[in-house]
Amino acid sequence: MDGNQIIEAVMKTTEEVFENMISMKVKGESYKKEILIPEEHLTAMVGFVGSYMGLAAIHCSKRFARRIIGAMLKIDSNAFTDEDIRDVLGEIANMIAGHFKAQLVESLQTHENVFEQSVPSVICGDGYETCTATEAPKYCVMFQTDIEPFYVELALKKNGETEREGSVF
Repeated sequence: MDGNQIIEAVMKTTEEVFENMISMKVKGESYKKEILIPEEHLTAMVGFVGSYMGLAAIHCSKRFARRIIGAMLKIDSNAFTDEDIRDVLGEIANMIAGHFKAQLVESLQTHENVFEQSVPSVICGDGYETCTATEAPKYCVMFQTDIEPFYVELALKKNGETEREGSVF
C-alpha cells in the first residue's frame, strides 16, 4: 500500500463511517496544507500500536461536531453538552481507525492483528496545533459536506522502521 492507496483508504473509511453511522454523504480529497479551522474546534485522536503504529485524528469545528451528533442520534443538536460532543467525536475517530485497520488487514492479506487502538482523546479550543512524536508519514484528507469541511489525518508506519526507510508496507 503506497501513499495514494493510504489516502484512498482514509477516504473510503471515512465516507463509510459517515454514511452508515451518521447518514451523511461526504466527499474527500487529498490535502497537503495546514489545517485551519477559524473558530472553536475539536480534534479527536486514536493512537495505535502493534505491527503498525500511528495515529488517526478527525478535526472539525465545534458547530460541525454538534451537527454530526444531531444527525447521528436524530435529536436536536442543541440538546447535547460539551461532554456529549467530545464523547461522540471520539467514538467517530475510533470507528474511522477501526475501519482503516480492517482495510489494512485486507490489503496485507493477513489475519494478523496489525495494531491495537487506544482510547480516544479529544482536544478542544482555538489556535492549537497537533503533532505526533513519531517519524511516521502523515496523510491528510479534507472532506466537503453541505455544512462545512472537516479533516481526517493518519500517521502510519510499520513498527521498527523510520520514515526514511521507504514504503509504509
